[in-house]
Amino acid sequence: MKLETTLPEGVGFLHAIPLFNLFAVLLMCHAVGPLLEEKTGVAVDMPTSMFQIERYQEAAVITLMAQGNQQMYLGTQACTMVELDQLLGKTVDKGVAPNAVVVIKADRMVSSESLRQVAEVCLRKGLKVVLAGGGRRTSLQEASQ
Repeated sequence: MKLETTLPEGVGFLHAIPLFNLFAVLLMCHAVGPLLEEKTGVAVDMPTSMFQIERYQEAAVITLMAQGNQQMYLGTQACTMVELDQLLGKTVDKGVAPNAVVVIKADRMVSSESLRQVAEVCLRKGLKVVLAGGGRRTSLQEASQ
């Protein structure tokens, strides 16, 4: 017994429907694709410089803040100047890399004297010191001082 179709027309158009789907997907990729690209901006030629910022893998971070009474943190631990000296001493006694670095992040309002004292404590322990701080004051901030 032979199977026969009961459709009045030929079914050749059913084979073309996946081609329409493929065409629609390609059209969507072409239309939406540029919106998903990473925009890199304008190409700028920068002058060459000898200055390079080093990346420090395991640097200790000391944060100085000038809110009310001055606050100091080694990592996330609050400490005083004496405690900082002891904590850095313990770190050095454990054995640190010969090029160990301490990054000092200071608020703009921290006095240069406090910043110098913290840097000297670190230098006495044989650690490199990198200063990272708040930028220049605006004229409005200087006028309010």
